[in-house]
Amino acid sequence: MTEPSIPRPWRRTAEIVAITSPWVRMIAERWIDDHGRELDYWRVERVPSVIVIPIWRAQILLPHPQFRPGVGRMTLDLPGGRVPPGATPLDAAPQIVQRELGIPPEAIATLELLNEQGWLINSSFSNQALFGVIAIIDDAAEARTPLLHRSVPNTFQQVAGLINDLECLQCRAVLQEWALRQIKANAW
Repeated sequence: MTEPSIPRPWRRTAEIVAITSPWVRMIAERWIDDHGRELDYWRVERVPSVIVIPIWRAQILLPHPQFRPGVGRMTLDLPGGRVPPGATPLDAAPQIVQRELGIPPEAIATLELLNEQGWLINSSFSNQALFGVIAIIDDAAEARTPLLHRSVPNTFQQVAGLINDLECLQCRAVLQEWALRQIKANAW
């Protein structure tokens, strides 16, 4: 029986074209694959994104559903956005909470990263890193704003139901990771 060969890494031979904006870069390249074939390949690089789980008085806060051009309809999501150049996910989180929920940064008691290194959202043509942030809102702060759509009690059953209600895979993944940590810590 012969041992399977270890695939060789692909080798980029040329960048054909690149289209760049502040949030995304589309690149056409020429590669030699692990079988020696020459391929033209399009890929997209996105700046990192951050999903925030805002918690106030043992409730997870959700903004109103937002229209998503990519799917052509409104979807329920956790607050989220892009990490601006030169910023960290913890820098971006307060602005996201303010933009999507109307809660000012000074109302946030603590911020905690779920992952120090971004999780890769990687397909055959798209690359991006995803960060999760827990934002604990000060109990004394007022979080009932016109931008607040719904709050969900921080219990196992309610969070499991919310995971099912969310359509955004990134939002679901961040909430599931946080829920697993709650279970491991016997917080529920």
